[in-house]
Amino acid sequence: MRLQLFISFIILTTIALLHLYDAYQTYSIYGLLENTPYTQSLLFDGSSGFRIVYLLIMPLAVSVGVSDIFIQDRKQHLLHHAYINHGNKSVDIKVILYSSIVASLLVIIPLLINFIGEFLILPNILPERFTNKPIGIYSSSTLSVSLYYAMPLLYILLYILLAGIWGAIMNVFAITLSIYANRRVLAIIGPFIFQILLIILTNLPYKPFIVPPIYFLMGRTEFMYIEVLPIVLTFILFISLSMYFYIRGIRKYELD
Repeated sequence: MRLQLFISFIILTTIALLHLYDAYQTYSIYGLLENTPYTQSLLFDGSSGFRIVYLLIMPLAVSVGVSDIFIQDRKQHLLHHAYINHGNKSVDIKVILYSSIVASLLVIIPLLINFIGEFLILPNILPERFTNKPIGIYSSSTLSVSLYYAMPLLYILLYILLAGIWGAIMNVFAITLSIYANRRVLAIIGPFIFQILLIILTNLPYKPFIVPPIYFLMGRTEFMYIEVLPIVLTFILFISLSMYFYIRGIRKYELD
């Protein structure tokens, strides 16, 4: 394991564990029955700032811990032998695929540690639509409120998986940006800066057409009215930009 990947993993895991400690302290003081693993897991804890910190630095952790390894290897010509034997596109696709799996695990594992830890410190009480009304899970604040109350365990795991998928997308975005721009620093901070830009743009119109991932990756969000279309459009935007960066970057590389 590269040092930068280990450091990124430690940072995300530390945030997850600090949130776990915060949830334990809150339950010890107040002892509220609505404080359960299904309401206090990292992505669903609306009263904690740790989920914002985790999702905000997630693109930076992925690009530094995973994407930058490919960027360095490419710049130092460590992939040169593979390019000669298998071709640029074939090698790039395989490396992007493998690194995206690593990026997903980098995001998912700390969230799973946090979720499992919640069961060790909080009562395992299933959420119920009427008695748990104060927790703030409504159709406007989450993707599927009916699925949350019907199968909360599966629902939270699906959100963790969704966060992992976006970790992979951020990795692809950073790698393709590095191929296009040929600047390591820009590629590392690119996904983070782009998410900040999306946050700014989302707050300008009354009804935004795209939304930053940090908003809809929260199990319950107060920052937007949850709709599927803006989420799909955001996904298409990231994929389209990644494809554009890669195609243009390869053409520039071939011309050079």
